[in-house]
Amino acid sequence: MPTEVSFAEFLQTVPERRQAESAELITMMKTISGKEPVMWGPSIIGFGSQQYRYDSGREGDMPQLSFSPRKSAIAIYFSEGFEHYGTELKELGKHRSSVSCLYVNKLADIDAAVLEAMVKKSWTIANASAKPRTVEEYIAQVPANAREQFLALRSLVRSIVPDLHHVLSYGIVGYKADPKKRALVFISGIKDHVGIYPVPHDDELRKELAPHIRGKGSLWFELDGELPEDLITKVVQELT
Repeated sequence: MPTEVSFAEFLQTVPERRQAESAELITMMKTISGKEPVMWGPSIIGFGSQQYRYDSGREGDMPQLSFSPRKSAIAIYFSEGFEHYGTELKELGKHRSSVSCLYVNKLADIDAAVLEAMVKKSWTIANASAKPRTVEEYIAQVPANAREQFLALRSLVRSIVPDLHHVLSYGIVGYKADPKKRALVFISGIKDHVGIYPVPHDDELRKELAPHIRGKGSLWFELDGELPEDLITKVVQELT
């Protein structure tokens, strides 16, 4: 479990060489994940959080990316195992591995670019299998190419209805007037568009929305253009 201990304080307790190597790994993992480093237990520095469940029924939380600067070797954790990394392990350099842990005597022994590619793949795998539990986790999982547009849409909706509660609902972001009731409007970020749900019933407004309506209940806005703020304002006001 994550602790309140500062990772910076922890690093003061490890050898100087490990401090420098840890700084490199922290920069790499923070850049890839967009998460701040947090201590998990007494000696693991982790980024992000995901749930695990063993066949035995045991379950809990663990970091999505993590490492431990041990005296004998740096341990870098890959919770998904190494079946996805056959080529990378051949090109990595001097290392040992167990079921889900990569051991490196010193970072200078391995190819930094290969390790970075492995960590990026691990982050992708972790997020593909982990369902978001909060609005923040959902935002982190919005595809990178759609995130700017999604954040712009989110900011616009919040400016239109600042008093509504924003929550994770049905796996996307919803806005509620009453926390105990169903959300009134939903937004999402997908690889090729951002969306608003549902489509208002007003006939005149639906005519304006026609180019954006997909299926029976969703509005799509492409990523390569500016959001039609006036139109979206009408939609949100009608739904709320």
